Amino acid sequence: MSAQTAVRVSEGLVALEEEPTRLAETLDELCTRWARASGAAALTVPALLPVADLAALDIYRNFPSSLSSPRPWTLPRPAPHRSNSRPPQESSVPGAARGGPRPPSSACYGVYLHHRDRQVSPDGELVTVVAQCFRNEDHFDGLRRLKAFRMREVVALGSPDQVTDHLDRSARFLDALAGEIGLPLERRAASDPFFDQSGERATFQQLLPVKYEYLYKGLAIASVNTHFLFFGERCAISLPTGEPASTSCVGFGVERWLHALADHFGGDWDLAQDAVEKAAESLA
Repeated sequence: MSAQTAVRVSEGLVALEEEPTRLAETLDELCTRWARASGAAALTVPALLPVADLAALDIYRNFPSSLSSPRPWTLPRPAPHRSNSRPPQESSVPGAARGGPRPPSSACYGVYLHHRDRQVSPDGELVTVVAQCFRNEDHFDGLRRLKAFRMREVVALGSPDQVTDHLDRSARFLDALAGEIGLPLERRAASDPFFDQSGERATFQQLLPVKYEYLYKGLAIASVNTHFLFFGERCAISLPTGEPASTSCVGFGVERWLHALADHFGGDWDLAQDAVEKAAESLA
C-alpha cells in the first residue's frame, strides 16, 4: 500500500491504515525501550488539563496554537497558587480557553503538573509518557503539520547535572537511531518560547542554546530541550535541598517520524518497517 492511500488527512486530522500504524507502534516501542533502559518509569497523565494550570505555565502566551478552538474565550479565575510558584499575569494569557479542561500541545506538561508540590529523589526523576497533543495551527500539511498528533517524551527532573546528563543521553540515542535507520537528520539550535525573547534570557540563549531540533529536510521530528528552573519554580517541584528542580526533555513527534520514513523510503512502508526493526535489534 502506498503512502498516499495508507494515510488520510482531513482538516489536520489523520487516519492511518495498518502499515503506518504498525510502523508507528514499532518506533514508539523502540523509544520506550530505550527510555526504560535509561531508568525511566512509564507514566500516564490526563488527556485534558485544567486551563488555569496550563495558563500558570504561560502555555497560552508562549504557544497561541495551544488553543484548541479559534473562538475568543476569557480565562477563568485560577485556583490559589502556592507561595513559591508565580501566578500568570492576565496580559500574558490572551485568548485562553474558558470552561472545562483543555488538551495540551505537548506531552510533558502533564508530567510537571503531576509532580507539582513534590520533592524529587536525590537521584532525580526520569519518566516517559505518550500523549495525544493538539495545536490549532493557521494551516495544516499532511503528516507534517497536524491538529492532533502523538508525542512520545522522556522527561528528567532533578539537579542541573542530572537533567544535562539526560540531554546528552538523548542526543546520543537520536544520533544512533537515525544512523541505524539511515535517516539523514540535521541537528540545529532553536529558541524556546518559555524564555523572554527580549531580555537577558534571550541573550543567554544565544550563548547557550536551550533547545536542539532534529530536522529531516527542514522538518523538526524530534527535539531535546532544557527548561532550567522554569517548571520547577512554576510547579513548586523541589530538590531535597529545597531548591527548585531543573527539568529537561526529549520529544519524538510520531506522525512526523512517519512522514520522514515514508519520504525517505519512497513511500514503501515495508522498507521503512524493516529499517526500523533492524535498528531496534542493533540498539537493543
